[in-house]
Amino acid sequence: MKPYQLQILLGIALGLAMPVLGIVLMLTARPELQTIQQYEDEIVKQVNVQLITLGMIINAGLFFIFMRLDKEAVSRGILVASVACLLGIFIYRFFF
Repeated sequence: MKPYQLQILLGIALGLAMPVLGIVLMLTARPELQTIQQYEDEIVKQVNVQLITLGMIINAGLFFIFMRLDKEAVSRGILVASVACLLGIFIYRFFF
């Protein structure tokens, strides 16, 4: 693989890992969010979407940091992963 492709894959990996990290950090900081997951309700879905969206804020920060460091390929990978996550959030929120 070419270095450019590896940088894009690195960006995609970072872009997919950061929302997961954001969720883990939030559930660690606020353990009461884990207890409400046992209920099937619209409020639980809304809380889940907000948790995932928090991870997307981390992605936005990473995107701008890598743009500032002139790492355009990594930024593109983060952007691709962010769009994929946002599409997943949209499908989860409105279709499940």
